[in-house]
Amino acid sequence: MTKHKIAVITGAGSGIGLALTNEFLSRDPDMLVVALCRDSSELGAFNEKFESRLVIEHVDFNHEAATIEIQESLSQYEQIDYLVHCAGIVTPLKPIQSIGYKEWRTAQRINCDIPFLITQLCLDKFKHSRVLYLTSEQPVSAVKGASAYCVSKTALNMVCSCFRQEVNEDVAVFATAAPGNVDTAMQKKIRQVPSDVLPMSAFLRGLHEENKLLPPRLVAQYLWQLLNRIDPKTFSRTNWDLLQSIDEAPLNPIDTNKTISTKPTESDLLSLRNKLSGSVWDVGSTGYSARRHVFNRAISHFPYAIVVPESNVDIINTIDYANRLNLQISVKGGGHGVTGAAVIDGGIVLDMSAFQSIELCAVGQSVRVGAGVKNHNLDLFLSKYKKVIPLGTCPDVGVVGATLGGGIGFLSRKHGLSCDNVLAFNLITADGQQRVINTLEHSDLFWALRGSGGSQFGVITHITFRLHPAPAYVQGGIIEWPIQKAKPILKQYSDAVLQGPRTQFLYAYIARSALQNAKISIMGFSEDPDSNLNNIAKWETDADISVTHKQYIECQSNEYEQGHALYWRNGIIEGELTEQFIDALLQCYQSCPDNAAGIMLDPLCGAIQDIETHETAFIHRDASFVCSITGVTLPDQDNTKVIDWVNQTYERLSPFFNGHAYQNYDMGNDCPLTSYFGHHVERLIALKKKYDPQLRFAGSLQRDLQ
Repeated sequence: MTKHKIAVITGAGSGIGLALTNEFLSRDPDMLVVALCRDSSELGAFNEKFESRLVIEHVDFNHEAATIEIQESLSQYEQIDYLVHCAGIVTPLKPIQSIGYKEWRTAQRINCDIPFLITQLCLDKFKHSRVLYLTSEQPVSAVKGASAYCVSKTALNMVCSCFRQEVNEDVAVFATAAPGNVDTAMQKKIRQVPSDVLPMSAFLRGLHEENKLLPPRLVAQYLWQLLNRIDPKTFSRTNWDLLQSIDEAPLNPIDTNKTISTKPTESDLLSLRNKLSGSVWDVGSTGYSARRHVFNRAISHFPYAIVVPESNVDIINTIDYANRLNLQISVKGGGHGVTGAAVIDGGIVLDMSAFQSIELCAVGQSVRVGAGVKNHNLDLFLSKYKKVIPLGTCPDVGVVGATLGGGIGFLSRKHGLSCDNVLAFNLITADGQQRVINTLEHSDLFWALRGSGGSQFGVITHITFRLHPAPAYVQGGIIEWPIQKAKPILKQYSDAVLQGPRTQFLYAYIARSALQNAKISIMGFSEDPDSNLNNIAKWETDADISVTHKQYIECQSNEYEQGHALYWRNGIIEGELTEQFIDALLQCYQSCPDNAAGIMLDPLCGAIQDIETHETAFIHRDASFVCSITGVTLPDQDNTKVIDWVNQTYERLSPFFNGHAYQNYDMGNDCPLTSYFGHHVERLIALKKKYDPQLRFAGSLQRDLQ
């Protein structure tokens, strides 16, 4: 099982502590929260939702047994990654001469002594951990009627400073945060005190009446970013003031996405909602969780907001909003990208699922396709008119996303890649301009969009494709042999791809299975009765044949497993599959974890090579195969061995690759841009600077620019 990260939050039963507990659990599926609180009634809903990832410990910090209960609660954990002190009391609120000693000591105990004790108990459990104390602004000023609170918070600030001074940063870093005026139960108590006792209460009552108190959820979002997106030195060297930070400067995240800002507020998001006919989902809203997920369940990103536009105007207003608040944008079609790039952490996701239009044009010679359309939708529509486009074989993949990176499918050897069949793109760029992209208008972008991958230059709303007649005869299916037959099968497969007809398309793969049950498989498609798949079945004996005559759309309806975590590396092979490569591949498979990994070969050649490399951004025109090494696990399964095998196999096979990789099987930031784009990198980056100078749209090209 995956090892949980652990956050200990005091005061988790209400207010900021409650909101922060929700924030940790919602944003990170690997997080376990230990919630220390006196009253857990409001945590009940979280307990149902997050089940085993929420541990509730009932502790009254003012009770004599509190220290023992805290020790027992914390003793169960070997490592604690986050400690956040939200617990506190503001009473007694009275003139200092009227405060009894016991009342005074209670304030000091809850606000300062217990946080000190908990931090001390956790010291041997910290390793690169973070500790945050909620306090008041520094220096704490004396406030008439709130002396016990002021003294205890001043002491707490000093506790933090002392830990910071004496504890090595490799153990933990320490910081304080002043959340400002927040609409909590504690705040309500302050507002109820007469102004002659606590003059500040009149000011706070005014803020409440004008609806200017901060909601706990917003504060929790800010604190989560402090704890997770700030480099350790900056985190520890700053006494964080929420209001000042929001007003004066955004947080600087430690990842490569340096343009993300924490400045947006709930009122900002409300203003966006009011401008859109489509919907907006943010953390905690009903549709947010489902829409943030992508096909690869190893990926769990948390965007600031997910916008589902229903028109071009919605998209333009969202881009304007992102420009004003300096938020990056990612675009989600099918969400099948391996790295989950369609859903950006901390930015805005444009979920294009409402753009479902499919329209025949030019008397049935072309088709205009909306950005939310998936392969199966388009195949089904075109089947009514006996027309086709070369699309991939996974029915749930978004048409637009696959096309932008190339798009390989059963018809590619006959009609080229998906991107080779594009007549025009409809694009909205970062300046809000709606552009038609084709050979005559913005021809530089027409070159780039055919192979650059992702939504690097703006939001594609529609693509117009050239259509082809549907095949009159189709034979399709799978042929399998025992793994012991793999070497001669792969050699004959190589010859078939390099020398076979364009009307035949063959995938070769070793699917995940127990090693003793492993098969070498050919998934094939043929339009030619003279070169049908029955001939392939004769390559070796002991073939298990599942081949029939089909409608083309049946060949396009393959089943792909859902809900798994994927780990993927790929390389490009030019020329034949050599004997040395085949031997290395089979040797690697011998160490493959059972039921958890496999190897696949996509064929290229044919019409893909009819276009010269310089004509589009897709550089793999001279290649013969894409070799993918894939690992598959359940999302909560220990993935160490699988990832190690994928990486080691990739390294072992890399000498047989040409140094390039297929951009639709993106390998993330570790893969240099030249692997995807070769000598086109400089030209693509120049276009990125021209059309998206502020790097508003997330994509691989921003790596070199940041």
